[in-house]
Parts: sequence; structure tokens; C-alpha cells
Amino acid sequence: MRNFELVIDDEVINIPEEVTLGMYQEMNKFPEKYTKGINVINLFTGITLRELKNQSVDTIELLEAIVSERFVIPQKNELVMTFEYNGQLYGLENDWSKLAFGAWIDFEVYSSEDIFSNIHKIMAILYRPVISQDKKTLKYKIVPYNSDEIEERANIMKLTPVRFWLGASVFFSQIVSIYTTSIKSSLDTTHHLQKVTIEGWKRLPKFLKKILPLDSILPSYTASQKKILQRLMK
Repeated sequence: MRNFELVIDDEVINIPEEVTLGMYQEMNKFPEKYTKGINVINLFTGITLRELKNQSVDTIELLEAIVSERFVIPQKNELVMTFEYNGQLYGLENDWSKLAFGAWIDFEVYSSEDIFSNIHKIMAILYRPVISQDKKTLKYKIVPYNSDEIEERANIMKLTPVRFWLGASVFFSQIVSIYTTSIKSSLDTTHHLQKVTIEGWKRLPKFLKKILPLDSILPSYTASQKKILQRLMK
């Protein structure tokens, strides 16, 4: 994404070419605030309101003209598979069967809380650096999920165009819905088996109960199921 450079009082101001994800989050957090032009200029340029008030009318009008061209939220949302930012190519997760369990946990947590505040973190999981790509087929491989890298990449995602998120958001919600439904079904099956096992064990003679303790035959939740169950029950 290219920035427009403007020099004001010997200071270079970088104005993004389009609305970034970070701006989008800020506007959704304080929608009434950004009905005022000066606040929108502040959002795009980073120039403080105090500094803006000290600028000439001509400078403010110039900034308004530049910003107004860029202050557009895309209406047609297209899923972007790869994009480049600051020389790094990022690719959308394309092998969901191998996605780490921790990523699913984070997806569920980020989407169940204030999703607008967590969009950049969701994007940091969805899009990861491309490590190889076939130029003919455009197939690519991205780095494996690593929870330690999310925060740093999430800050980068705030600076990328919001259209990337708008295109991926519907896809993301569908993927998480399918996964959560699948896990819940698995949990329900385990719960049913537990109930049947307990009722059957109760009917056993006392001497068999001593030889075959309930804990030894009771179907148990896996560690991953327990974590998901805790999330679902909140």
C-alpha cells in the first residue's frame, strides 16, 4: 500500500492511500467522533488536533481534499488470497486440516469477545508470511501458526487496507461456525457416552464395581475438548 507524502512545517506526513484496518477499528469504536472532518484528518495523518488548529485554512483545505479521496469503505468485498506489505508477502491460511489447535482456540476467543477490537489479531492468524510460492500455479506455503508471533504481526495488520479484512470476514465466520459446530457435536457425543456408561456401571454388582472402577471405563474428554467446552459454557 502506497502512502502519500506531504511536507508540513518541514515535517513529512505520510497519508495512507486508503482506510486501514486500524482506522476502521477506531471509527467503529467512536462512530460519532469521526463525523467531524478535523477528526478524520487527525485519523489519517496522525497530526494532533492542537497542531491542526494551528494550520492555515489553505493547509486544512488541502488535507481535507487529500483525505476525502481516501476516506472510502469498500462496498464490494473480495477475498484476497495474498497481499504484499512493506516487502513481505502474506497469504491466507490454505491448509485448515493442519492448523494448530491453539489457533482455533484464539479464533473462538477473539470472535466471542469484542470482535472489532480483535480484528487485527484474527487477521494475524488468518494471514501469515509466505515462505514459498509457485509462480505458475500461484500455490503458496505460509509459516506455521506460532502464538508468540501474533501480537507483532497484529500490529502490522492494523496498517493494512481494511478491504483485506472485509473480504476475509465472511469466509472467517463460516469457517469458525463449521469448526465450532463440529466440536460441539463431538462434545455432545462424548457426554452421551458418559451418561450411558455411568448408568450401566450403576447396575453392576458391588464386587465388579471394586474391580472395575468407574474412572477406568468412563469416556473422557480430550484436553482439546475440555478447552473448547470451557469456552462454549461461558
